[in-house]
Amino acid sequence: MFDRELTLYAFNLWYGRQLVADIPDEQLAEQPAEGFNHPAWVLGHLAAVADSGLQILGLPLALPAEWHQLFDPGTVHSPERSLYPTKVDLVAAYEAGHARLAEAVAAGPDPERLARPNPIRDLRPVLPTRGDLLAHILTTHEATHLGQLSAWRRQLGFPPVRG
Repeated sequence: MFDRELTLYAFNLWYGRQLVADIPDEQLAEQPAEGFNHPAWVLGHLAAVADSGLQILGLPLALPAEWHQLFDPGTVHSPERSLYPTKVDLVAAYEAGHARLAEAVAAGPDPERLARPNPIRDLRPVLPTRGDLLAHILTTHEATHLGQLSAWRRQLGFPPVRG
């Protein structure tokens, strides 16, 4: 049902790994401009959103509540590095979230559940169902944030990563 989306989700993971591979842990919260999404927040956010994808499928969350409080949509990110987990933990959560969500989607979600209204009211006009939201999480949502990581890299003088 989501074969193409899962292929793109795997590509996003590969690209995301490339984007953060050479960034030192101590630079993960640097912001080249106020409000700029930095790598610590982006990695944590993508892990939290993958975790929320499990809820769309009727499965329990895997991350601690503290991760959702720090990284859910609408959270404010800070340039204070000590507020965020280590790079090792952020990358591990990002990869584990990908694995859990991809496995759950590949197992064949309940079509009736996916046909229900999107739980995020503001997105219903463009993503009316849970299935639409799930497809967005697997593809365009993550790609948008990976683009932010790419822009962050260039702002801080890191070389481009070809995706």
